[in-house]
Amino acid sequence: MSITKAVGTGVDIASTYGSAKNMTAISNANPAVATLESSHGVIVGDIIEITSGWGKLNGRLARVSAVSTNDVTLEGINTSSTSDYPAGTGTGTVREITAWTEITQRTPNMTINTGQPVFADITTLQDTEERKLPVRRGATDMSIPGFFDLSASWVTYAQSATDSGTGTGLRVRYPNSNKLYANAYWNISDGASGIEDFTLRDSITLTFVARSITYAT
Repeated sequence: MSITKAVGTGVDIASTYGSAKNMTAISNANPAVATLESSHGVIVGDIIEITSGWGKLNGRLARVSAVSTNDVTLEGINTSSTSDYPAGTGTGTVREITAWTEITQRTPNMTINTGQPVFADITTLQDTEERKLPVRRGATDMSIPGFFDLSASWVTYAQSATDSGTGTGLRVRYPNSNKLYANAYWNISDGASGIEDFTLRDSITLTFVARSITYAT
């Protein structure tokens, strides 16, 4: 059994993006390989946001593990199922996250509520017990409470992400070197959200746009 201490966990918001690059093809493979426009500038280790005709891929973040001219390998992204990812329909765009800004002064009671299964009631008249069938998974929500400080450098980015109503990148850096990446809708309180232990607190809540991904290093 391995237990990871949470002390030292860091949380970042994507603060700068590169320009969108056309993704002219993407393979049904594990891991997926995307073909980008020439002079795309993407290199190994970059984190990119994916806009795709494949609903299960659209809005996800992924790390680039290999680059061969215009072919870019998306680490940890499995698109091998042609039922989930119909061949030839996954094209779109990608854009690189070029800078992150740390969300400072966070308190320890951060929570992530993984989306729970949503069930359809399939009980028939003959059934003596209720029956349900899982049909989808609910959205993942995250709460990042902390100490209120409008002068912090990250506040402007969090406010901009809140006002935009569009997905903005999240990175969580764990002490064991694992890193979680997700595209999320951000919501930061307009002012102090409360008082605890005689100190002003703020509240950041996020709802993930698409499935997150965690890398071991």
